[in-house]
Amino acid sequence: MAYLKLDVVDSEKSIFSGEVDYIVAPAQVGEIGIYPNHIPIITKLKAGVLRIQVPNMTEQMVLAISGGFLEVESNHATVLADIIERSEDLDSVRLEEQKKEALAKLGTGELTDRAKAEVSLELAIAGLKAVDYIKKHLKK
Repeated sequence: MAYLKLDVVDSEKSIFSGEVDYIVAPAQVGEIGIYPNHIPIITKLKAGVLRIQVPNMTEQMVLAISGGFLEVESNHATVLADIIERSEDLDSVRLEEQKKEALAKLGTGELTDRAKAEVSLELAIAGLKAVDYIKKHLKK
């Protein structure tokens, strides 16, 4: 079976590197599936859930990403994002609190504070989507 080489990197470190069956990424125009031998593309990603099917694993690896870019070329995909959280690090109580705080800050403060609040809100929503996906599709 053919595999796709995948590298997932955030602003600080490599999160994943290896062969995968496929990935599903939150592109700006909607979810995009990338399989082995995909045509070359570069696309912008929005905050959301990145799903990775690793060979011989029954469940997908689920990551919450802040947005970023996806590049596919020569059967190699690279996901670059500012912030990536692994599913095991996601805490729905913390994410709900982060969302509530970000919403409260959106209407107040300086432009930079609002921008930080928007990013925090997007990350909280992406994390909550990942938690929801895991509950619905992966936990039995």
